[in-house]
Amino acid sequence: MIRFKFLLHFIIIVLSLLLLNSCGKSSTEPEAPSNEKVTILGKVIDFDDGEPVVNAAIKMIVDSVQYGTTTNSEGKYSKTFNLKKNVDVKVIASKENYRGDTATVFAIPGRIVETPIMKIKKDSVLITNTFPASIILASQTHFQIGVRESGDNETTTLTFEVRDSSGRPLDISNSVTVRFTLGASPGGGEFLYPTTRKTNSAGQAAVGLTSGTKAGIVQVIAEVTKDNKVIRSKPVNVAIHGGLPDFNHFSVAPDLLNIPGLFIYGFENNITAYVGDKYSNPVKPNTVVYFNTTGGIIQGSALSGGNNPQVSVKLITAAPYPVHPILGPGFATVTAAAADENNQIISKNTIVLFSGYPSNLSVSPTTFNIPNGGKQDFTYIVADENNNPISSGNTITVTVEGNVKSRGDLNVQMPDTQSRAWTIFNFSLEDSNPDENKLANVYIKIESKGVNGHKHINIQGTSR
Repeated sequence: MIRFKFLLHFIIIVLSLLLLNSCGKSSTEPEAPSNEKVTILGKVIDFDDGEPVVNAAIKMIVDSVQYGTTTNSEGKYSKTFNLKKNVDVKVIASKENYRGDTATVFAIPGRIVETPIMKIKKDSVLITNTFPASIILASQTHFQIGVRESGDNETTTLTFEVRDSSGRPLDISNSVTVRFTLGASPGGGEFLYPTTRKTNSAGQAAVGLTSGTKAGIVQVIAEVTKDNKVIRSKPVNVAIHGGLPDFNHFSVAPDLLNIPGLFIYGFENNITAYVGDKYSNPVKPNTVVYFNTTGGIIQGSALSGGNNPQVSVKLITAAPYPVHPILGPGFATVTAAAADENNQIISKNTIVLFSGYPSNLSVSPTTFNIPNGGKQDFTYIVADENNNPISSGNTITVTVEGNVKSRGDLNVQMPDTQSRAWTIFNFSLEDSNPDENKLANVYIKIESKGVNGHKHINIQGTSR
């Protein structure tokens, strides 16, 4: 009976232990990964041409363990090793004279894992030294600036880059001092600051150019001295433009002082304003100049450009016919205007004569009788209806037939003039054969022709 009780207690204890053990573990908990093999494979190509890279070194890092292999003739690699758990594997591809590439893949025991294609870039030139070999302009904030007090940018920053013989910028450990100097310049007080500066980690050094009081072209040069050898950049050109219009440096003039404006509609005459700033330089580009006229039609405005102080428009003959308060009919006032640095309108005027048909054509005397061995003087007038001279492009001729000699204003090419002195002309006739006293007729024709129209008169007399 005692032995039976003992056996029963023993069975109960064993069953209890088995029950407790089963209660401490879930039937759905996954099993730990077994120690299985994983294969990592991939390909390495050249970054520039996409060709396979042969014999590239492949390093795989798993936690603190490293594995290695190389690429084959197709640039491919493969490596198999034991793996106990899921883990990130870092893959590094490298080769002499190439810049390496790195990738990370997630590896699972028992799987084959393919790495993304790795690209390594060949160094085009091996670095043989870190000495400065060339200087280039890397950047420039403004390609043109304005003179002092022009209202434009007066300073531009130029950044130069110093490179070694391989064409690479010098790093900070090989920094050098760059000197900045001016080449050609207008000499208006422009300056550079600073005049020296050390290159930074990108091999670059910057300098500021500030304009002076004169417009023109400035050259900026960067240079470095190493082992008594001077390396210079090419000169960098910066344009300095002028300021705003100044009354004392502002003027206007026509191409032609006298145009056939009362005879021809649509005749064109260039009107040019000459616009400078207070330093006597051409004004800055795109300065607006306005124009108006008391006769005909004129283009309303034009812009200055570059370093040219001239701003031109066309005056076109048309109504109205001008009348000047002092000079009288036919004289037009053309005005050019601009705004100065004080926001004031400044203006200058010029006069253009609108001449007409040579309706006033006369000669004195109209009859004559030249005695044997004698002489006769003549005065003739060629003018338009306002008694103004006709324009250039007209010819006045005096033709004489008879036994006389003629001299004086016989063939006149009209100049470009507004003077009424060019409306009165003279010539004379004298007996060409004083040894013969014989009455003969003399015929005179005075003719004006050209852009103002055609007109002539004839007179007749005698000579002995």
